[in-house]
Amino acid sequence: MASNAQTTEPANRLDNVVVTATRTAQSLDQTLAQATIITRDEIDLAGVATLTELLQRKAGIEIRATGGPGQPSSVFIRGGNSAHTLVLVDGLRVSSSSSGSTAFENIPLDLIERIEIVKGPLSGLYGSDAIGGVVQIFTRNSSKPRLTAAVGAGSESTIGVNTGFSVREGKTALTLDAGYQRTRAQSATNPAAGSFTFNADRDPYRNTRGLITLTQELWQGERVGFTAWQSRGETDFDAGPGAVASNKQTLSGYQLTSENNFGSEWKSRIILGQTIDDSRVKSSFPGNFKTQQNQVSWFNEFKTWAGSMSAGVEWREEKLASDTQYDAKKRETTSIFAGYIERIGPGQLEFTARRDEEDQFGRRNTGSLSYGYTLSPQLTVYARAGHAFRAPSFNDLYYPGFSNPLLKPEQSDQAEAGIKWRSKNTRVDIAHFENRIDDLIVFDTATFLPQNLARARIKGWELSADTSFVGIKIKAALTVQRPEDRDTGKQLRSRAKQFGSLGVAKSWGAWDVGGDIVASGRRYDGNNESAATRMRGYALLNATVRYRIDKTWSVELSGQNLTDTKYELAQGYNTPKRSLFLNVRAVAF
Repeated sequence: MASNAQTTEPANRLDNVVVTATRTAQSLDQTLAQATIITRDEIDLAGVATLTELLQRKAGIEIRATGGPGQPSSVFIRGGNSAHTLVLVDGLRVSSSSSGSTAFENIPLDLIERIEIVKGPLSGLYGSDAIGGVVQIFTRNSSKPRLTAAVGAGSESTIGVNTGFSVREGKTALTLDAGYQRTRAQSATNPAAGSFTFNADRDPYRNTRGLITLTQELWQGERVGFTAWQSRGETDFDAGPGAVASNKQTLSGYQLTSENNFGSEWKSRIILGQTIDDSRVKSSFPGNFKTQQNQVSWFNEFKTWAGSMSAGVEWREEKLASDTQYDAKKRETTSIFAGYIERIGPGQLEFTARRDEEDQFGRRNTGSLSYGYTLSPQLTVYARAGHAFRAPSFNDLYYPGFSNPLLKPEQSDQAEAGIKWRSKNTRVDIAHFENRIDDLIVFDTATFLPQNLARARIKGWELSADTSFVGIKIKAALTVQRPEDRDTGKQLRSRAKQFGSLGVAKSWGAWDVGGDIVASGRRYDGNNESAATRMRGYALLNATVRYRIDKTWSVELSGQNLTDTKYELAQGYNTPKRSLFLNVRAVAF
């Protein structure tokens, strides 16, 4: 995929700031949560084609996909379901109220400046869905003047173009960005998908995207901004021999923001925004599903003698427009939340609490408590615990003939303990976690309706390390876990007991070289561990070489799955073969 900028920020810089973990700006070294930041330069050098592949390789996350580019894909954080990950774009929720999932496949990397991934229960800050964790995407922006352009081509007739610029005049800043990608991907399915699904034809994908960001600092210090972005994906999918099936899906977001500093002790931020997920399916079973989420939030941060306090209110309205006759197509959620961070000597205490009042389910109280203790300037030990939930989707509740309006929200209780090691060039995090999820929604074969029947327990260890040695940047992640159904003891669907990644990067002169290995143990594409659903483990090798011709021009060659490994992410669905992509970019100013 073509991308349109280079940065000089080192990928392993230790003073990065994360805001998702507490909703306040906090050094990555100080946060008690397991957090990962993926910078724009890491995205460029990774050379990946999709957002899910990037998250798998850079953030220690499991993924599932039913085919190649443009086909439905999802992520699993700490063994939770795909709907247990909350996805935010510039602070706004982006998801489908009908399916309850986020279309990762239609969020192009060219629109992204950075990504923050925080693992663990975060409903105390964000409400529903934040059981496994939160993925927050920040769209392209630059505080400095910049003019960029990129064009690339690669395997499967893939082409990508992107251009953008940022300008600043006094207290006014403007960023524009636009791009296009096309690929003639192989068939999404293979014969194992069954005769009612498999189609040997190619399943091409096209994506068009655009972004505008305008900010203005007013005379009294208030900073106001407007952001609008859109990504339109068109993909063919398989629905049996000879069938013509396609999905045109548009994701978009619009928001107005106002940031104020009322003195040095009080910061305030107001967001008024809307996100849209509009999917139009043409097949033997056509359908239109458009989710519109209107969102308003007011967040405040206070510096006091007793520590840093935060408080806010949120309102969200979900509207579903569809040619399917749902019994209800609208719901509202009103929320209040608060946080507290106090540092006394070597100790650090963090606390969050939230109440969500929804017109379907009434009130839900969530929160978390964390405590860390610094044993030395390099070593910190900590413990965290939290309660989270996920509200059922409109499909769960109201889809004609296959829904249950009596469903309750899914509940999660999670505990975590770990150590954090920091030195000048090294960061190491080790965490042990246990996540118990109750009232899981599953399809009951006795009633042919979804029911709150299942319970899950996921416990395990996570290791992440980031270091620099003789000019080589090394980044590694490893998870060893037991994701199981608490009633049957069986391994949860699509989740492995071991998975991880190892990446290296080095620069010398005009050359930048990066590579990584991502691996996963065996998984099952079913809930009963039957031999017929077993998917074997795999390891993939990827690499990128960049040559900087001068200050403006550079050229990159990226290779994915260089060993041409055959592997499965979902049974009956193909995964990418060996591929190459050549990208030429220019960065002016």
